[in-house]
Amino acid sequence: MRNQTTLNVNDKDSAGVQIMPPSVFLSCLIIGICLELLFPWTIMPGNWFTLSIIGIIILALGATFMMWGHGRFHSLGVNVPTNMPVSRLVTDGAHKYSRNPMYTGLISIILGMGIAINSVWGLIAVLPMALYISYYVIPKEEAYLIRTFGEDYEKYCKNVRRWF
Repeated sequence: MRNQTTLNVNDKDSAGVQIMPPSVFLSCLIIGICLELLFPWTIMPGNWFTLSIIGIIILALGATFMMWGHGRFHSLGVNVPTNMPVSRLVTDGAHKYSRNPMYTGLISIILGMGIAINSVWGLIAVLPMALYISYYVIPKEEAYLIRTFGEDYEKYCKNVRRWF
């Protein structure tokens, strides 16, 4: 499998996702924090320090993985927004380990934040984000990438997991 497949992008074809995942991410994060402030619900009372350390590690690893994938897109000049066409199939860097490192990172950030602040609401906030990404965004993106890159993308999917 080649490292990247490059296309000449002359049209406006895209995955067609109109509500950008970072907007859904921020909404889930804000709602989880607000619910925690209004109706506190702890994961484990008395384990604040341990949970904080675990949560911060998960959050930091997720943010790093996300930025690794995002940075690679930028370094290659590939559009990140899901409503814009892509010019290249990125299969190296973070994309060598996950087809969706940016989404994996976003979900890890919410999960890590929920654990770090010892909040069940923070953990619950992961669910709408994960469902939105899994059942709306990724199917649209995968259909677009198959349409755009064909066999190269199908081979990539066989070798690299969707998440991690």
